[in-house]
Formats: sequence, C-alpha cells, structure tokens
Amino acid sequence: MKKYLFTAILFVLSLSFFANAQDEMVIKGSKKLDKQYTPQQVVDSLNKRFPNAKSVQYFETKADAANKGWAVSEEDNLSSDADVNYYTISFKNEGLKYYGLYDKDGKLLQSKVEEKITSLPNPVVMALKDVAHKYPGYKVVSKTYFKDQNYSKSKEYYEVVAKKGNDTKRLYYSPDGTLIKTKG
Repeated sequence: MKKYLFTAILFVLSLSFFANAQDEMVIKGSKKLDKQYTPQQVVDSLNKRFPNAKSVQYFETKADAANKGWAVSEEDNLSSDADVNYYTISFKNEGLKYYGLYDKDGKLLQSKVEEKITSLPNPVVMALKDVAHKYPGYKVVSKTYFKDQNYSKSKEYYEVVAKKGNDTKRLYYSPDGTLIKTKG
C-alpha cells in the first residue's frame, strides 16, 4: 500500500512540475544566464528604461537567431558560445510581461510586450474577425497578444495565436489591421 501511495504522490508532483515548465516562455536561440554574466551596459539600459522591473531573467542570444528573426517561443535549450553579441531580458513591469533584445553595448533593438487581447487596436480587432474566413476551422484562442517593436526599422506589429485542433498559426498584423505574415 505504501508503494502505491508513494507512486501516486510522485506522479502528481511530476505532473505539477511538467505543467509549470510548459507555462514558461523562452527566447528562441537563447540560453538563460545569471545577471553577473550579463554585460553591465545591458543591465544599466534595462534599469534606466524600466527602473521598476520585476522577475528579471537574462539570456544570451546567438547572432544567427537574432538575425533570422528574434522570437519568443516555448522551445530551445542551447549551449553557450564564446562570442555572444546579443542579450535578451525577460521581466514584468506594471502588470505586463516584457521581452527585450539588446546588443552587447546595451542598445535595445527589439521588444515584445504581452498584453490583454481586449487592448488591441480596433483595426486589428476588425481584421481578426476575418480569421475563420481566411483560415477555415481556425479560431483566435489567445487571451493575450504580443505587441512587437523593431527599433532599428521603426516597425510595430501585433502577434496573435489561432488554433484548429492541434494546429497553431501565429498571425502578425500591422497597427492598421493588415495581415503581414502567418507562421505555422
């Protein structure tokens, strides 16, 4: 009886650990690191722009990942490289979740802000009503979206998730509601 009870407890604990691990977002092409290994210019840049940042996590981001299109996802566990040119910082500020891509000199290159779907601009909301028509069977399932900003190109866009069964699409819209691209 004790053996079965121990097995059941172990099973429940492993399910809880797995569920928590699934909720964590990581930065594609990156490896988590301690603050002490992050360049001081990057840390200072974060503190200057967001002095009240909470739950801060630091990542080193490989150049090829940043150049191919920096992305936040639920995958990746990379080994470290000697030549790291980019760093990503994940943090919370004023109830929102932020991700920022910095160069090694502390310049913010790109950012993602996770916000409630109800705060999308009206043209994007109107465009989302057309998802089922453009992608039969797909439905917007996000309760949140990412507002993405590319500072070097002065571009802003919104990333929303739609699903059809187990298939997922990421839809990217400009502020005027134009569908820019679809992934998945």
